[in-house]
Amino acid sequence: MADKYDGDLIQESLELLKGAALREALLSAIKQADEAQDHYYRMFFRYQYAAEVYFHDDPPKAMPAAIEFSSIFEEYPDLFGSAGGEMYIMIMQLAVDPVVSLPQIPISQWEEMMDQYYQLIKRFNIGHRTYWSQKSQFMIYIDKEKAFEYFQRFWKTGRDDLSDCRACERSFAVRMHLLMGDEEGAAVHAKPIKQRRLSFCKDTPHRMLKAYIEYAMDKGDLKMAIPYARELKRIGHRDRGDLSYIGAVLRCFAFSDLEQGVKLMANSFPWAAGLWDEKMAYDFYKGAGAVLHQLSRKEEHIPLTLPEQFSCFRNDGVYPVKELEQWVYGQAEDIAGRFDARNGTNFFKDNLGLAVNYSY
Repeated sequence: MADKYDGDLIQESLELLKGAALREALLSAIKQADEAQDHYYRMFFRYQYAAEVYFHDDPPKAMPAAIEFSSIFEEYPDLFGSAGGEMYIMIMQLAVDPVVSLPQIPISQWEEMMDQYYQLIKRFNIGHRTYWSQKSQFMIYIDKEKAFEYFQRFWKTGRDDLSDCRACERSFAVRMHLLMGDEEGAAVHAKPIKQRRLSFCKDTPHRMLKAYIEYAMDKGDLKMAIPYARELKRIGHRDRGDLSYIGAVLRCFAFSDLEQGVKLMANSFPWAAGLWDEKMAYDFYKGAGAVLHQLSRKEEHIPLTLPEQFSCFRNDGVYPVKELEQWVYGQAEDIAGRFDARNGTNFFKDNLGLAVNYSY
């Protein structure tokens, strides 16, 4: 006889797992809860799965779980009591946030999703601050002045239980001021992070460090980028969710510590396979291309262990460096082109152009 379903027991077993094992177990838990029609755990396991893939794997994979959560919640809105609204808005935020990284989703659909998201915020009267940060982050690649305007609305809106950690908010502020070329304003927000006067989370100070690396490299200031890249390398190579951070480090290390850059690229490369988050893939390929370009000046071939799903895959595991560089930049160019077509700008084309400027 099959074991009787017990949601509480499954939840206890999940607490012992992490990484890919946890994600697979959560998918199994969702299936079991669905079959048992345990609506509480149907939502709770989806909530956990969405958070796990968003923070530790491939953020867009949170979207289907969030949509399913929404459908169940609307039918059974009282199962989580007073905490239900907060959970609902949080998981829908995890669904809205990755749209910026999916060029196949048109702006009109993003606007529709944001309208629905805002209706939830008004319904439960929580999350107003995060709404403006979502608007700002999307507009970064379309209209930086509008993005900064939304950032200012975000900064002036009061915090609540759905607000990001204070250090992450400061990191976002650093990024926005650097976007506008305001190093002085960025320094004001960076100061409490650098002095460790704020509690850190998984993505702090990572976000701040990446913002400074990209800013410095874009303006050709390798000396400014190096200390930030060294620190981000030390703390930012944990799982697939770090590929954007890794890409920034690679771009700097290509010109400052090529040996470490090659090692970091080789270890991280397999994580890019099958990635839904195209912005994350773009960031990685942009940095990997710089490493391969510099390596091509010294070596003709590089041994790599890559998944077969890459179109550049070779059975012998030995890759001509120049050919691999062309393939990597081809991936970045393709992603950049699709983002720009969706956004109606040349942001990504210009951004990639800065990355292939090797005058450091």
